[in-house]
Amino acid sequence: MNQTVIWTSKSLMLVLDNDVVAEAAYCEPVTNRDGFEVLQPNAKKIMGLLRRGASLVTNDIDCLTPVMSGVSAALENRLAGKVQANLYCSWQQRQAFGSHFDTHDVFAIHVAGEKLWNIYETRMDDPIAHPKFKSFGQDWHDSNRGAVAQQVLMRPGDLLYIPRGMYHDAMATSDGTIHIAFGLTHVIGLDVLEMVKATVVDDVEFRRNMPRPEKGEAAVSAWLGALGDRLGALLHSPEAARGMVDFQRNFRYPRGGIKLPVHPAGRRFQLAAKGLSVVRQDGNWVLSGSKGSVPIPPGQESAVSWIVARPGFTEGQLAEAFPDREPGVFGKLLDDLTGMKVIAPN
Repeated sequence: MNQTVIWTSKSLMLVLDNDVVAEAAYCEPVTNRDGFEVLQPNAKKIMGLLRRGASLVTNDIDCLTPVMSGVSAALENRLAGKVQANLYCSWQQRQAFGSHFDTHDVFAIHVAGEKLWNIYETRMDDPIAHPKFKSFGQDWHDSNRGAVAQQVLMRPGDLLYIPRGMYHDAMATSDGTIHIAFGLTHVIGLDVLEMVKATVVDDVEFRRNMPRPEKGEAAVSAWLGALGDRLGALLHSPEAARGMVDFQRNFRYPRGGIKLPVHPAGRRFQLAAKGLSVVRQDGNWVLSGSKGSVPIPPGQESAVSWIVARPGFTEGQLAEAFPDREPGVFGKLLDDLTGMKVIAPN
């Protein structure tokens, strides 16, 4: 929170009794590190509003710490979508947001204090981040949410899943209540249209002019039918399926990837034996396989487990995976594993 320069009026918001606080009430214009003027939150003004009961919202915090990045990446890898995280801090009996639905799945992890969540009967049918679903007023939400279907009291360590479209609201029942909401967005059918748009530019039929008005509606209908046939053939093709599989696989937010110090790649190795695992045996760590078990030198079990869990690696990657180890400490281990035909130079 005190990394002042990373926050703007867009990434840090205040909400007081269901109303978003005007940015001028807690921000001031400053020149950022890129030389542009932005509205930057002012700590003194923020603290004053928090003392009045305003709720604090920090957006897009999923890449600010290794833990947040790790949780977000784990959700993305398991659930095949993009994950973005916000933090909410609110005070007893001061509600920040009225009843609403989100256009993404929510995984709410409770961090501090207690908060009572109302889950309502109504669930909108797969809403998305589009003005059609973002323009409803609070009166409309209140009249369409239905009755309370379930109440959930959240305490530190609790996890609540709210599917997109499900109406909900929450009220802190203690001061200093904090939860982090991880929002998950999936690939949807509209993404297929974007893929099609990028693909059909190579098809001359989609670049031809629409029939002129004097040709009549029948000509337009025939033109659309021909394009529809070509679209159908495209979407039924193996290439389209592979393209969407790749699109979903890469549907992630980029986070991090820079590790210092930089270790030279060094030697390359590939895994030469299969079915190996690191297990505890008679109080000692051993490398176990179909041909038996061999003891692992004390303190090297994590490195050996890392090595046998991947098809190939470099010395530099191994060093980066264990930054607390001294440079060159794995040399003998790699030589021993090579001699045992566990790994082989690549």
